[in-house]
Amino acid sequence: MPNSQQYILPLFSNNLYALDNFINSLSNQVAYNSIKNWSVSWGSKPYEFTVLIYGPPSSGKTYLSKIWQNLSNAFFIKKDLDILSAEDIMQYNAFIMEDIEFWDERKVLHCFNLISECRKYLLMTTGSLASNFALQDLSSRINAVVRLEINQPDDELMTKLIFKYFSDQSLKVSDCVIEYLLINLPRQFDQMIKLLGVITHFALVHKRAITVPLIKQVLK
Repeated sequence: MPNSQQYILPLFSNNLYALDNFINSLSNQVAYNSIKNWSVSWGSKPYEFTVLIYGPPSSGKTYLSKIWQNLSNAFFIKKDLDILSAEDIMQYNAFIMEDIEFWDERKVLHCFNLISECRKYLLMTTGSLASNFALQDLSSRINAVVRLEINQPDDELMTKLIFKYFSDQSLKVSDCVIEYLLINLPRQFDQMIKLLGVITHFALVHKRAITVPLIKQVLK
């Protein structure tokens, strides 16, 4: 059975991090457009070179970050990196910090300040804006940057996801199957993808077509 932890939007694209491959709808359109038009419009004062994308797990934050890395030649700063060096700052014009809620706050603040002072571009991601940073200086900066939300998937995105999931595995499903899944799958990306994997695995192992009765059997 596939490991749902490895899936990001779009599904199963084998590192082809391109704008044209990203599945977008109203639920992620603002973040998508910002990445697409980053060279024209990015942040706003006082941090006009910084943007924060937030959304639930498996919602496409990493994929959008990878797209932006390709577009801007950005440097991915690792959480366990000892320190962002002057050489890194000189070599790159753009930087990415993922899942900042899990970082040491002092490291986030250091990187943020250094990148901002050097007027370099910065993209940060987080799973939630509910995180309360203990460092007041960090909280004030995070609250002052442009924040782009990726929402739970709407019907349009769910339909595209389900269709792409099965097509990428050369599996055909009927419209009634997609409609049934729209009603019965959870709206959390990671749970939805995991269940699609369970359904597909069951169908392949038992050499059965993916039908509504099969899905009912798997989900019961």
